[in-house]
Amino acid sequence: MRRLIPLVLGLALLWAPTHSEAVTMQTTRFVAGFEGFVSCPYADPAGHATIGYGHLLHYGPPTRADRKKWGCLTKAEALKLLKKDLRQTEKEVFDRIRGAKANAPMITALTSFAFNLGAGYLDFVPRRGKRPATNIGRAMRVGKYWRAAKQMLYFDGVIVGGKRYELAGLRIRRRKEYRLISRGIRQLKACDGVCKDDSGGGIGVK
Repeated sequence: MRRLIPLVLGLALLWAPTHSEAVTMQTTRFVAGFEGFVSCPYADPAGHATIGYGHLLHYGPPTRADRKKWGCLTKAEALKLLKKDLRQTEKEVFDRIRGAKANAPMITALTSFAFNLGAGYLDFVPRRGKRPATNIGRAMRVGKYWRAAKQMLYFDGVIVGGKRYELAGLRIRRRKEYRLISRGIRQLKACDGVCKDDSGGGIGVK
C-alpha cells in the first residue's frame, strides 16, 4: 500500500521535496482518512501484513512474530509512522514527475495514490483486461495533467491470486483523489503557474 519548496523559473512552477516540510498535516489527514486506523498487525485487502494507518510490514499475511515485534500502536504513534511513510512516498512521486508544474492539491492527490498502490503505478503500466495502459508520471512530465488525473481513476480494484476485484472503497478514494488533483489543475491554470497556494496540501508558494 501504499512523498515541496517551489522554485519559480520564469512563469514555471517547479517543485522539490524538503525533509522538514514535505508533508503537511492536511496531506497526512487526507491519507489517514482512507487508510483507517488499526492498532495491531492485520491483513490489508490484498492480504499483506499492515499496521496503523496503512503501514506495510511485509508482503504476505501478518505473523506471530509481527505481533510480538510491533505489539499495538497508539493513534499518535501510527500518525508519526504514516507521516514518515508519506515523506518517502512523496520523494518517489517527485522522481517520476520531475520538471512538471504541480501545486499542493496535485501533489497531495498523487502522493495518496502512490502510497495506496506503490509509486511504480505512476510509471508505465501495461493494459490489463478492460483497463488501458497508463503512464501517469509521463503524462505529468509533459503537461498532460488531465490525462494523468483520468488515468488514476482506472485503479479502483485489487488483484488477489491473479484475479481482479473492484472495491467500493478504492472507487471512492480514486474519485476523491481525482477531485483534488482536478482542483489543483484548475488553480494552476487560473494563476498561470505562479500562485500563492494556501490549500494546506503539500507546500505552496509564499
